[in-house]
Amino acid sequence: MFHLAVMGDIHGNHIALETCIRHALAQGADEFLFLGDYISDCPYPQRTMRVIYEMRRRFPCHFIRGNREDYMLRHKANPAERWTYSSASGNLRYTYENLTDEDLDFYAGLEIQGVYAREGYPSFRYCHGSLASSSELLIPENEKTPQHMAALDTTLLVSGHTHIQESRKYGEKKLIHPGAVGLPWYHGGRTQYMMLHGTAQGWEEEFFQLPYDVEAVKREFEASGIYEKAHFWARLAVHTLETGDDYSTPCLQLAMKLCEEAEGSVGWPDIDERYWQQAAERFGIFA
Repeated sequence: MFHLAVMGDIHGNHIALETCIRHALAQGADEFLFLGDYISDCPYPQRTMRVIYEMRRRFPCHFIRGNREDYMLRHKANPAERWTYSSASGNLRYTYENLTDEDLDFYAGLEIQGVYAREGYPSFRYCHGSLASSSELLIPENEKTPQHMAALDTTLLVSGHTHIQESRKYGEKKLIHPGAVGLPWYHGGRTQYMMLHGTAQGWEEEFFQLPYDVEAVKREFEASGIYEKAHFWARLAVHTLETGDDYSTPCLQLAMKLCEEAEGSVGWPDIDERYWQQAAERFGIFA
């Protein structure tokens, strides 16, 4: 039997990543497949990148890029893009300022999708968002998801970006989401990854949810200064780490709505912090 460890949505959480890697190796992982979003949201992205480069050196690995890497590459191509130290864009700016040319070159060399082929097993496709976009969510609410699956030229698609562990069938085809390593949803915030077991019948998925040292990650938030640069966004990330409940997108949407109602217009990233505070309080995030 062949064992392929699949990990996605690390979001700079190197402590969770290291936990998943140790567990996968103990389970007999033969290779590793990484689905992108290596950085942003958690502090010290350089620490996560060191782990990624060490994995590339020591083990057979496959990498694609996610939407967060695309954000970084677009910012490099357009440095006039205004990322301010604020809850709206401060995390992106902090992340970019802590990346190296080696990191950006690594992202630029990656595709947003790939085909996994191994003799004796059926080939399958993998991506971060969808095969067409790193930012698309292949969820039931997306009316294009069945269309993507109908057009799929393999019987299996592995996709990240949703931060949810699940497997769904579309006719004879299967779509699997391995969950999120770094900002996992549900399961009490336990870090998540998936093992694909190659058998005589094809690929069989096994989901893992693992406890890890969340308190150590929280200490990195405190030490890094990221609260001063992206206050409410960082607090929302910590809430997700602690609980598995994510309010980042709804909080952003509410802060923009409150800003527009009060000022007549709103334009990202110019959302005053008082609207972020009002939105965060409505979601029970006090910071």
